[in-house]
Amino acid sequence: MPTQRVLIIDDEIEVGTFFEHYFREVRSMPVSVGTSGTETRELLSSGDFDLALIDLKLPDTDGITLMREIKRQMPHCEIIIMTGYSTIRSAVAAMRYGAFDYVDKPFDDLKELDTILDRAFSYIQSKKDFVRSELEAIESKFGIVMSDDSPLKEILVLAKKIAGKKVTVLLEGETGTGKEVMARYIHACSPRSGQPFIAINCGALSESLLESELFGHEKGAFTGATTRRRGVFEIANYGTLLLDEIGDASPAIQLKLLRVLETGEFYRVGGESVLKTDVRVIAASNRNLRKAVRDKLFREDLLYRLDVVSLDLPPLRERPMDILPLSRYYIQKNLTDKTQEPVFSKEALACMQSYAWPGNIRELSNVVARAVLMREGSEMGIQCLPGYIVGGKADPPVLNDPQGAALEPYVQEWGQNLLDTLRHVPDIDLPELTRILEEQTCKISQTLIEDALAASGNDPNKAAERLHIKPRALRYLKNEKGRTEKE
Repeated sequence: MPTQRVLIIDDEIEVGTFFEHYFREVRSMPVSVGTSGTETRELLSSGDFDLALIDLKLPDTDGITLMREIKRQMPHCEIIIMTGYSTIRSAVAAMRYGAFDYVDKPFDDLKELDTILDRAFSYIQSKKDFVRSELEAIESKFGIVMSDDSPLKEILVLAKKIAGKKVTVLLEGETGTGKEVMARYIHACSPRSGQPFIAINCGALSESLLESELFGHEKGAFTGATTRRRGVFEIANYGTLLLDEIGDASPAIQLKLLRVLETGEFYRVGGESVLKTDVRVIAASNRNLRKAVRDKLFREDLLYRLDVVSLDLPPLRERPMDILPLSRYYIQKNLTDKTQEPVFSKEALACMQSYAWPGNIRELSNVVARAVLMREGSEMGIQCLPGYIVGGKADPPVLNDPQGAALEPYVQEWGQNLLDTLRHVPDIDLPELTRILEEQTCKISQTLIEDALAASGNDPNKAAERLHIKPRALRYLKNEKGRTEKE
């Protein structure tokens, strides 16, 4: 059984001495002793405790008041009240306010004391076991898989700690590192887990559509607004709202977000009534928001509001030790027949661990899904991997060759992977597939344009030069996106 820390608070020195000897010598447990409320607060700031035995009468406070303070700071800590003034009233009051049990002083019957403490420690351990198994189930459910020495482990510990606090969280990291997965994990570990979790991509919508999605609109607020509609700040009330790609929000949207984060108040588009929301906001970005602030592309005051706690998710190339457990997870996820689980060969695994994974976990998931489909036996060799991984390209492909020489093989490989997957899908609707491909091509183009503009300080001429197109073509593509969204 893991060691459990004990706190003793009693103004009688001999009581503290007795328990100090009892827990250290008899039970081999670490114990801290205090004689007043003041000393208790000092001890609470120095560490965590699993069990506290508190005298009902103290020189500067009473046991029930102190118990409430401990419970607020350490909800998991169980309390046993010690009293030499034992009455039914004091015992019932202590139990009503959260005490595990109470014991009478002096401790004439040590067997009874042992019994109460055994029950308390057994209960504490059962709570820990339940929480541990519950969190492991959450980790498995959301695919948060890692090795024992993964750099993600420390981030996950912090995520668990902040899950119960009502603070905004900023998730940073490259595309595909699992920011939305981490947001869902924080929500699932929080007291809000029974309430809605809603994710909205701030870069996928025009300014007007995003404003309506966030805050809702009144009937007649604009052309096409035939009914009143609630926004996600209203729908996610008491839950969690993920603002993905927050760096892509326009200055006007940033200002409105700042207001709702500061006051909890907002207006529907076209509305006059102030609405309130109690929502936990998690923001995510694959861009450096501090650099965006320096480049005058993001509000500094909004960054301060969002960055109360920041978690920087490491790219997969910095987590090579996690490739094997992640691969096993995605193999299981893609298996239809669970009787025989395939494995990657040593050669294939070596190729995967030396590859840079520019698409991070999302790319690994797709590669594993492809390998599971292409396997012919119980072992998946290098023939099941894409050529660019087997070829040992440890760096992401160069995508700015003006002739497209480096780009073409990469896109061809992606096309072949997609084709291999689609061949296993029955009854392909070709017109629908064509529409989806065209839509995705448009989205890819728009994202590359937005990235180029951000990298060029919003200078369309420099952005067009980076993309090897004319400024006029860049303006056309941007306007075409706006026209398409409105339609």
